[in-house]
Amino acid sequence: MNKILTVSLLLALTLSASAQQKPAQKQKAPQPAKKAAPATSVTVKPARPAEENKAADPAAAIIEKLKAWDVKLETLKADFTQEVNFTEAGLKQSVEGNLRYVKPNLLRIEHAKPSRQIVVTNKADIWIYKPSDNQVVHTSWDSWRRTQDQNFSGILDFGNYAALAAKNAAQVTPSKDGGLITVVFTPRSGAGYTLTLRLSPEDYFPAEAELSVDGTIIKTRLTRTEKNGEIDREIFKFSPPKGVEKLEFGNN
Repeated sequence: MNKILTVSLLLALTLSASAQQKPAQKQKAPQPAKKAAPATSVTVKPARPAEENKAADPAAAIIEKLKAWDVKLETLKADFTQEVNFTEAGLKQSVEGNLRYVKPNLLRIEHAKPSRQIVVTNKADIWIYKPSDNQVVHTSWDSWRRTQDQNFSGILDFGNYAALAAKNAAQVTPSKDGGLITVVFTPRSGAGYTLTLRLSPEDYFPAEAELSVDGTIIKTRLTRTEKNGEIDREIFKFSPPKGVEKLEFGNN
């Protein structure tokens, strides 16, 4: 299965942070003079709560805003461009298309260039249709995932940016001069990959993504995005056109 399909399903990861809190200290009352005077005390402000310390950490604050954006996302329309670089083979390929997503499980991806291809899934079944081949592949979502390189495991659930915080570490580079915010995710253990997201400084939307794994680098850029607009659910229903060869994989 072409790895190009995988990138349009990218999700980002999140990182939770913790902060220590110092206990407030009390000041001793002054020694009384010859004439007894009432003791005085100084009120010391308590240490900032963990939430404030967390907010003071730029990386943690940005991750929290990314998570907040993800929670609010219900639908997404976008055009995309992708550059796929198979570094070991010395091959590059460019892809253009659009995607439609309805939370939590409906996804439709259409490739316009270099050739037309339609991918439709409800996370139970997945259809991959290539008109130029007069062929459609049908398999279960789980079977399809098992055929993918295990390094892609956990980054196939678009729209679930908060799911893998425990498995990944994040490094954040804040925006400079109004530019995009960079977040780099790497797994804490297991198979290695690097997922880089570049977020809008206005609403923390991940406008660009770069996935590097097993000698393949896939760069994706989303444009003309429309968030939480109306999407006709009928486009997520797929029936093979008449006369098209249907291939079933891993569905027994």
